[in-house]
Amino acid sequence: MQRDYPLMVFGNLVNELMVTVPVHRHADALVAVSPRKIWLTRPGDVLVIPRPMSSPLRDYACEVLGFSPDDVTVVEAPADGLVTLTEAVRRNGVADRLRAEAKKRSGIRFQPFAQDRPALAAAAEIGVPLEGYAGDGPPAAAVDAVYRINTKGGFRELAGELGIRVAHGCACATPEELTAALGKVLADRGAAVVKPARGSNGYGVRFWEAAELPSLDAEVSAYLASVAEQPPGWVVEERLDFARVVTVEMEVADAGPRVMHVGEMRTPNGSFSGQVTPLVASSSATDELVEAGLALGRHLYEAGYRGPFDIDGGITAAGVLYSTESNVRKTGCTYLDLLVRRLLGEERAARAVWVADSRVGGVERDFAAGLARVRRAGLDFTPGATEGVVLTSDTLAFDGKWRYLVLGTSHSGVDALEARLADALGLV
Repeated sequence: MQRDYPLMVFGNLVNELMVTVPVHRHADALVAVSPRKIWLTRPGDVLVIPRPMSSPLRDYACEVLGFSPDDVTVVEAPADGLVTLTEAVRRNGVADRLRAEAKKRSGIRFQPFAQDRPALAAAAEIGVPLEGYAGDGPPAAAVDAVYRINTKGGFRELAGELGIRVAHGCACATPEELTAALGKVLADRGAAVVKPARGSNGYGVRFWEAAELPSLDAEVSAYLASVAEQPPGWVVEERLDFARVVTVEMEVADAGPRVMHVGEMRTPNGSFSGQVTPLVASSSATDELVEAGLALGRHLYEAGYRGPFDIDGGITAAGVLYSTESNVRKTGCTYLDLLVRRLLGEERAARAVWVADSRVGGVERDFAAGLARVRRAGLDFTPGATEGVVLTSDTLAFDGKWRYLVLGTSHSGVDALEARLADALGLV
């Protein structure tokens, strides 16, 4: 989408909204993908990220977007992955440089991945107003709403107020409450899921069966030890078997909330890896998900929040929707939605089908070599096209995964392109 002002894109994928206390098994993967923020930039922008960006990715992204790599200023503030980007900026001594870059750019706005308090502090320290807000930024009510809804218990509570269906369960403040509630749900419902109050990307999620009841105390103790870095607070819910895992991506603007897209998530082992958009088949359940998104969006709008959010949920075999959480921030698909619109234009994007995923490759562990394979196979997206593959990030040194977006005009066409991509890169 077009804008008439430059951005300082702040890649704070490690933040206070996703986990309370960062840990390597959660944060390292987020830091690894942070260079994907290059896809949000335009000439004149400043990009701040917590790790170096590979030159092949930067050159490739800028080529696809149609400008020179020199047109965007990239400021890297590496840290150990366990501090916020705000703290990393301070430790690396680049705050003065960011202030200087901001002064060169009239009308610049600050766009963080997540609107947590450290990001708001960084915007204030650098002297760049937050995108979407007038004056001093979001009101206290908006910040409070962001922190509340990004907890599992806070979302459940608000869902009850807004009439959004959630699974049977409750929030627990102490280990004793957790053990008691888990035992009751297992005895009454047969299966359960436990989630930390504040967690994302599958962090700290544990599934339980009634067969574990005889050893529940010991099992809970072992579970608590695995998330011991986090403060007390969990949600226990009945474990439901979902036939489909879905999401609605939303945005709250000055005119109110709007739907960006509805998609079906790929969640191997209970953790998000990718998404198919739009749904292969819509239903009354997905209509209900959209209504839930609009209801939550109206609540956020009234609180003064401006920016992206989503609601995730599952649909049972009987076609019943249960909403599971909301992420009031950018998500793994926010930038993809914006990228699809940018590459195709709004009109074609509205009719497009796209798939995004991350899979280990068995052929190349080098981005430039893999890109060459994609191009030799005739799969790469080129400006003006309606279909093709975009390689969205370079995490090969970290996890050996190829991260990609496949664009097309039909689900069958996208499936065929993805199959050809899997063959070209030896995707597992």
